Amino acid sequence: MAINLLQTLKNKVGTSLADNSATFFNEEQANMGKAVDGTFAAILAGMIQRVSYDKGAKDLHKILKSETVRDYDLEDIFTRSPQTVNGLVNRGQHFLPSLYPGKLREATNVVAEESNIRKDSASKMSKLSAPLMLSSIAREVQGKNLSVDGLKSLLNGQKDNVKSALPDSFFEMTELSSFGWVKKEKVVEEPAPKKVKKEKPVKPAKPKKVEPVVAKAPVEEVKTGGLGIFKWLLALLIAAGFIWLLMTKGCFAGADKIAPAVTDKVTKTTTAVTDVADKATKAVGDAFGKVNETAKGLLDEIKFARGSAGAQMMNFIKRGNKGKKEGRFVFKNLNFASGSANIAGKSGLEVDNLSAILKAYEDIKVKIEGYTDSQGNPDSNQVLSQQRAEAVRARLVAAGIPDTRISTEGFGAANPVATNDTPEGRAKNRRIEVVIVK
Repeated sequence: MAINLLQTLKNKVGTSLADNSATFFNEEQANMGKAVDGTFAAILAGMIQRVSYDKGAKDLHKILKSETVRDYDLEDIFTRSPQTVNGLVNRGQHFLPSLYPGKLREATNVVAEESNIRKDSASKMSKLSAPLMLSSIAREVQGKNLSVDGLKSLLNGQKDNVKSALPDSFFEMTELSSFGWVKKEKVVEEPAPKKVKKEKPVKPAKPKKVEPVVAKAPVEEVKTGGLGIFKWLLALLIAAGFIWLLMTKGCFAGADKIAPAVTDKVTKTTTAVTDVADKATKAVGDAFGKVNETAKGLLDEIKFARGSAGAQMMNFIKRGNKGKKEGRFVFKNLNFASGSANIAGKSGLEVDNLSAILKAYEDIKVKIEGYTDSQGNPDSNQVLSQQRAEAVRARLVAAGIPDTRISTEGFGAANPVATNDTPEGRAKNRRIEVVIVK
């Protein structure tokens, strides 16, 4: 008979975890019991999804084979000090993003809604539960010496148990293809053709006698390119100089009568030049969608550091996507604490400047990509790169950018831009990139 991993873990630590967590997170005990069940199922669902592709299965198998199997004394952990609880939370925080790249928030939010607890409590509960789940499954893998295929068989055998423990909305929100989620293609219905009313033929009018017309001098059209603008500016300068001469004492008799007429022509010329400038500005806005004029005004006051991601993106926008195949920009001055996803000090200004751009250009969507150097454990590097990308996303959302406009992905040490054999090269590879999503 196949083992029920959810029931096994629930029988072993479920009640103790729910009781202690309710007090620790200040939640109702009954609600926290539901949250524990939902969290265990959510983590197991993520593992099932991960083993659905070969690399994910091999990586998870490697983690479970090296995991230290232990029996957690939750009573002791919760009563000893908050630091011991945070120790488990930190372990789970490094592991969970690999199960739900870019969808961890959605997973915990569904659990929070179903169990009627706060979202932050659900988030911490998932991180706290991850080490317990890892140890429980590692016991099976190591005790029975399961291969990668054996791990796949073990986890896939839990699908029915997981489905019954989670609502359908969970699989939809987290986009788990292993549980039947399929990306829906948008179908655009063609509008029904309009009936065109047939017009009655009109009898041709008798030709009228045409009087000769004296040809007028052609008027040159104002253009936004070439010398069009400069010709108008030149005319403006000449007219302004002419006014100055007229208004100077003793220059011409009757200047007070001529000046208003010239001033009127200058005003019309100025209006034409302004219209040309407005058209040029609108052309940039059209290339990248809707422009928020208020936010654009604030954006114009920002002085971007040379080479920063904000400076790169603004140059790209001003060119209207010309001269560059892809809207990809690298943060130059964004730093994190070593081995952490915490943005260091004032370096977060680069992210704040990016939020100012996104507020001005409301239709631009971006993808935040995280990268590390090749040192250390590949799995840990992938998780860290995902966490750092998520940290940038969280800061943008906190600044008022809708999270629907931002996606994230961690690539670990993949796609290096420099050698990993030198400290300088490794520093360049540890980076965050922002990509305009078309």
